[in-house]
Amino acid sequence: MFRLIVDPPAAGVWNMAVDEALLKSAAGDDGLATLRFYTWSQPTLSLGYFQSVTDRLHHDSSVACNLVRRSTGGGAIMHHHDLTYSLTSPLESRFSLSHQQLYLLVHHSLVEALAKWHVDVRVQEDSVKTGTLSQSFLCFRRLTEGDVICHGTKVAGSAQRRRRGSLLQHGSVLLSTSSCAPELPGILELAGIDLSVEKVIQAWTYVISKRLGRSSQLGTLREEEIDWAKSFSAGKFGHENWTNRR
Repeated sequence: MFRLIVDPPAAGVWNMAVDEALLKSAAGDDGLATLRFYTWSQPTLSLGYFQSVTDRLHHDSSVACNLVRRSTGGGAIMHHHDLTYSLTSPLESRFSLSHQQLYLLVHHSLVEALAKWHVDVRVQEDSVKTGTLSQSFLCFRRLTEGDVICHGTKVAGSAQRRRRGSLLQHGSVLLSTSSCAPELPGILELAGIDLSVEKVIQAWTYVISKRLGRSSQLGTLREEEIDWAKSFSAGKFGHENWTNRR
């Protein structure tokens, strides 16, 4: 069994702090696997861990948006009309899967879930290593092996981080285009299907549970996890030293 958390829209700093708290919690003696879905209360640009903060100045459409730096790598993501998820697990169990198998399981689960609405998506089989598709500032302009694509365009991607006995995988599904990143079409523009966050969460959770062979139980953050998230929010993700570290 794994815990399912469906959070209301929140600020970017809090969203990243909660993922960090769940990563810490998964490494505990009673490490619990958690699947979390969340959205963003304001249009927010999340930088990948290795990106330079000055690079955002070259993306005019999002330059006025809130900014947060992730603890995972990859390109910048414009969180506006997307659904974000995180999956945390003790590293030693990891649902008895390798980190790559878990990565692909989540993405193939999304493909299966979206098939309910006849959305034509598939998992990218190999990386695109040349040109703007591999070097773009924006994550959704990059194509790498395992990404979920719709009519040749990326609509979902993920990243992982491991630390102290636990694993975090999180990523986003682009449901429709944001005015803060108009160059990125979502499922609505590519497939002509307007999906609600609630519908995707329900269908995706069902398929992930089926593929993992485990049931989910709806839950909330523990008190200690809330305390850790508050600490990470104030001392890491909300601090300019973290955001501007590169």
